[in-house]
Amino acid sequence: MSHPLGALADNMAAYAIYATAQSGMRRAYTLIDAGDLAAAANEIESAAHAAEVLARASTELDRIAHWRRVADARQHFVDQLKAEKAAA
Repeated sequence: MSHPLGALADNMAAYAIYATAQSGMRRAYTLIDAGDLAAAANEIESAAHAAEVLARASTELDRIAHWRRVADARQHFVDQLKAEKAAA
């Protein structure tokens, strides 16, 4: 992310992506509680994509590694939900 306003705008954009993903994760947990595994998987998949975007936009190696771990964990969760739904 690069913006003419500099680092502040970049940080605000990253926070917006992060906040949207966290909101999606909260919706996913609500959907899991309601038994809607397919919709929950979609929400988590979107949150995983957001983590990938943050990893690609990060310039610090530790942040890149962090966001890649988050994306991998979320994708693993999606795979588990899809397998559970298929088994049901």
